[in-house]
Amino acid sequence: MALRTVPVILKIGRRKLVVNASLDDASTKTYVNRDVAAELGLQGESCKVTVNVLNGQEDTFETMPVECGIESLDGRINVKITAFTANRVTDNMKAVNWARYAKDWIHLKDIKFPYVGPRPIVDILIGIDYADLHYSIKDVRGKPGEPVARLTLLGWTCIGNSNFIHTSCTRDQVLSWATLFESSGR
Repeated sequence: MALRTVPVILKIGRRKLVVNASLDDASTKTYVNRDVAAELGLQGESCKVTVNVLNGQEDTFETMPVECGIESLDGRINVKITAFTANRVTDNMKAVNWARYAKDWIHLKDIKFPYVGPRPIVDILIGIDYADLHYSIKDVRGKPGEPVARLTLLGWTCIGNSNFIHTSCTRDQVLSWATLFESSGR
């Protein structure tokens, strides 16, 4: 199973950083890796967040809400977002380079997938607090069980089972991927 990832530009002032984003329909909030927030100089007031995950489990962690811009690689979309910092939003999950693998499926071979950002891991998880960024403008499907390409405002993404992706799930990934309810402890 591959999560929908797409490279984006995070920015504040003149500082810009190309990172890989995951569009996570299961998360009610948006999260960014702490090291990325620090590299951009993003600052906010520290607070605790409690998240409910699978099987009724809860986890509380220290975070900092930060504001920055997010831009599509083609520059067509440029919005201001608020994200909560986390050590690693999806542990060390790497973004799938669909530009490289699309040739393996007939229905994907003509799609101009963007290459992954210079950092191979996912650095921002975009939750449904920015549902407009998840919106599918166009879907390209193949045979049942094959990956589905989706054109979003941020660019082409792809989701589905594949032969080359092996998923292992850590505690931090469960917190990021399976968040069902979140509340800020302010």
